[in-house]
Amino acid sequence: MKKIKLDEGLYQYQFPPFENQHFGFNIYALIQDDEALLIDTAFEEQAQAVIDDLANTGIQVKKVVFSHFHPDHISGLPVLNSPELYGSYLYKSTLEKYIPKERHHYFEGVNLITDGNALSFGAFRLTFKLIQGHVICGMYTIINDAYIHVADDVMTSNGGLPLLPSVQVGNAQKHANSLELLKNYASYTLLPSHGNAFKGSADILQAIQDRQSYLRAIADSDEPITVEKALKNVKCDFLHKEWHDYVYS
Repeated sequence: MKKIKLDEGLYQYQFPPFENQHFGFNIYALIQDDEALLIDTAFEEQAQAVIDDLANTGIQVKKVVFSHFHPDHISGLPVLNSPELYGSYLYKSTLEKYIPKERHHYFEGVNLITDGNALSFGAFRLTFKLIQGHVICGMYTIINDAYIHVADDVMTSNGGLPLLPSVQVGNAQKHANSLELLKNYASYTLLPSHGNAFKGSADILQAIQDRQSYLRAIADSDEPITVEKALKNVKCDFLHKEWHDYVYS
């Protein structure tokens, strides 16, 4: 685990990838006095490492914001001590698809977020923009008009190398649309769920363009296309090209 201070009271906990994978896992912590708000929880092992580190300085997790409800973002919740939960009002369809029913009780009482909702936590003001494409219940979290947590819309390895967007053909255009929205925040620092925080408008806009090129190639094709054809106009070299095998599944 790496603990990276991004700003006063804002930390990134970065965990390595599993074997034979390139993507690690991030949990972000906003700290105000002796309380913390987490964005995502990864799996139980990662969540436990974060709460142990926070507990060493007398900090308890009081709130959790979920960027979306895929297992690698929510499965750490059971080790936490009943924090307040926040997530997209569309979360249940994803929860029911990926999480066994006997674990659904952990997510009872989620505070439902709609587009443009805001949440204050000490010196931090969070606003939310709902997105779709990677998953129906996706959500950008904007922090103090300086940082934006981008869920899985922009993913990199822990070394900063780009990861292929994870999408199914029917959602490719929606994914491209959410990235179009992200262009409005190119002056912010991007906080990905997988990979390194990064900033710089030119680099961010290029990262968006590369992903949109791939997604639009899929969306605009009347028949399945190969990953090579979909990446024809992309300037970067994506890792995990094998994810393209699931686009049409």
